[in-house]
Amino acid sequence: MKFKQFISIFLSVVLTLFLWESVQAQTGNQSDITNIDTQEFINPDTNTTIENRTIVNEPEFNNTFLDTTPEEGIEQFEELQAVEYSQYLGTPLFGEISSHEEIGDQLNKLAKLTGRNAAILYVTSLEDKLSLILVPPKPAEKDLLNENKNLKTKPQLFAQNNQYKVGEVVREIVVEANSSEIEKNAKEFRSQVTNSRSNTYFNSANKLYNWIIKPIEPALELNKIHTIVFCLDSGLRTLPVAALYDGEKFLIEKYSVGLIPSFSLTDTRYVPIVKSDILALGISQSTEGQEPLPSVPLEIQTVSKEIWPNRGQTLLNQESTLENLESLSRQKHFGILHLATHGDFKPGSINNSYIQLWNQKLRVDQIKNISRELGWQKDPKVEMLVLSACRTAVGSNEAELGFSGLSVQAGVKSVLGSLWYVSDQGSLALMTKFYEQLNINGLRSESLRQAQLAMLTQKVRITDKELYLSTEKAIPLPPELNNLGTINLSHPYYWSAFTMVGNWN
Repeated sequence: MKFKQFISIFLSVVLTLFLWESVQAQTGNQSDITNIDTQEFINPDTNTTIENRTIVNEPEFNNTFLDTTPEEGIEQFEELQAVEYSQYLGTPLFGEISSHEEIGDQLNKLAKLTGRNAAILYVTSLEDKLSLILVPPKPAEKDLLNENKNLKTKPQLFAQNNQYKVGEVVREIVVEANSSEIEKNAKEFRSQVTNSRSNTYFNSANKLYNWIIKPIEPALELNKIHTIVFCLDSGLRTLPVAALYDGEKFLIEKYSVGLIPSFSLTDTRYVPIVKSDILALGISQSTEGQEPLPSVPLEIQTVSKEIWPNRGQTLLNQESTLENLESLSRQKHFGILHLATHGDFKPGSINNSYIQLWNQKLRVDQIKNISRELGWQKDPKVEMLVLSACRTAVGSNEAELGFSGLSVQAGVKSVLGSLWYVSDQGSLALMTKFYEQLNINGLRSESLRQAQLAMLTQKVRITDKELYLSTEKAIPLPPELNNLGTINLSHPYYWSAFTMVGNWN
């Protein structure tokens, strides 16, 4: 994108710009297709700031966003996300914004490498309507000719989807889903789905499905999409999208799902994760006032020693200090960091949010410096950070930004975390099944989907004395977890909280 075009899009989104101090290129936090240059996110003619905060004029954004083409809308939303995450995380997220052509081309490259088609879905909540923009993989011209021939041999499918073309950016406006309705239903849905004793969530889950998914379903089918990667507006980033319901099926019964802060802020390169070594850190005992997590020793032992094929290192309880984490990370590159401990994403400043270690709370605003010191963001990067017992505050934009921006802050390619605190046994069940599937198919979001489906269909279940990963495979529970009763893990409370943020491959 030329600089003048970049500035015009930027100004249409933001009326008052903040001034960065010594803006630097953050290549580790950029997609591999992003072209980094030396321009700053600054309008040289604007020097008005309010405590270095950007003021976004929402009515103006609503008007200009709807006046754009879908392709321009993508660039506006990408830019807005960069500004919002930059402010909250205190990190200069700098580089050229990905265009729809670049996104489509990269999705096509990834589809050829992984055998699965992913599409980016931008969900923007405007004052009086909802905007959906879908970016599918953009096939090469010869592939497109073959696809069109195939469609013509299937007249029913072709007629159903003739308003779209394969590889084309699609925009749909949902007028009945204004910002207040979306916000009300999103809060209601999350409140209901986190009550494991109730099934009242179906109505709100269906309503949100009809607003967010149904309008673009023909395009999903036409482009043979396997994975929907959500780029969500504020107020929606902690929506458990896996549990959206079409009246018969949950969304994960049809698609893998993932969440990104933005495409430009995501390292989308595909590296086979099964080649990664794992460092598993866990805290089962009560420390600094936190509840004990008795399933943790079994979780980290099973994941790092029995399921995962490469060499694993574990730290348990008193060993789970920042000093030991740093020491081991300097000695050896770990592609997966598995933290089976409490994490909390809270409203307000980023330093309110933390990950619990044995003798201290690791504040989220500290992670950037630790990542830099340990080289997590350098190639070969840390592929995945797993948090198996975290939670995110409801209705807080700051907590949403902290959770969904953790991969950016940590300099890792993806984060698997939980939107709310799931039971200790529920986390154990999902995590063990997730790694089992990851070892088989090597794809993050699809492995998470398979683990969630196994819980939904009760193939993964917990009895008095055993955790069943399938009808044939059971793991004995330690004495402290015996006789707690059978747990029905099919309720979305147990499986829909877990979300893959960042690289979904």
